[in-house]
Amino acid sequence: MNLKQEALQKLINAGIEPNEASIEVDLLLEKVFGFTKKDILLARELNFDSSKFNSLLEKRINEKIPVQYLISSAYFMGEEFYVDENVLIPRPETEILVEEVIRHSERSEESKKIIDIGTGSGCIAIMLAKKLPNAEITAADISEKALNVAKFNAEKLGVSHRINFIVSDIFQNIDEKFDIIVSNPPYIPLKEKENLQIEVQKHEPPLALFVDDEQGISFYEKLAHQTTQHLTKPGLLAVEIGFSQEKPIKDIFIRSGFKNIEIIKDMSGIERVVTGKF
Repeated sequence: MNLKQEALQKLINAGIEPNEASIEVDLLLEKVFGFTKKDILLARELNFDSSKFNSLLEKRINEKIPVQYLISSAYFMGEEFYVDENVLIPRPETEILVEEVIRHSERSEESKKIIDIGTGSGCIAIMLAKKLPNAEITAADISEKALNVAKFNAEKLGVSHRINFIVSDIFQNIDEKFDIIVSNPPYIPLKEKENLQIEVQKHEPPLALFVDDEQGISFYEKLAHQTTQHLTKPGLLAVEIGFSQEKPIKDIFIRSGFKNIEIIKDMSGIERVVTGKF
């Protein structure tokens, strides 16, 4: 049994799904040994004595540290982002939110002023900057440590000159108006914390995940209320939502004066994004 097979079996024995375990082992091999995906795919034997690899593997198994934090790397829309425990790990479903904002922006040739509220790693703001070269982008976060990660990623991906970074609790430190406001806010009720994966409970930043209300919608209420003071007319608010939150969040949008509300599903048919025009 070679190194990859041994590592894969250890992760499976630790309760990680086989497909996910295979992806994680490949990520570790890429980072520790510098292998490409092609190297891993073609190699019949990957026998290397690597204390670093084994150390990372043990941390993954024993401390339940997500592999993305172990290797300080996560992929989003085909780009590699630096991540640490100050920011959420970017997830594929958030790509739908970015794609929806791009789709809306490309309907008009006019440049757009866009703000990403709760930017975290910066993945949303950075990909919007890369995909919409004429847009003016602002990235805001209440956490200065998270904002430093976003700044690093913007520099790494060549768009730091395109993004204005600001520490702010929603719009607390922001006076401007924007054409598009986008956010992937905290939306998990705190009472559900114990039902989440140990990896999420122990290592991802709680400020970016949890809200202390029954439905997980309190951030949306504050965001929608403040957005009406910071959105040009006609403007767009686009947010990611959690499972079964589409109705209460649509109601929040309606009460706040938004029209043409759309709910977009992900590849699994789950309602994932809500947009509204003001």
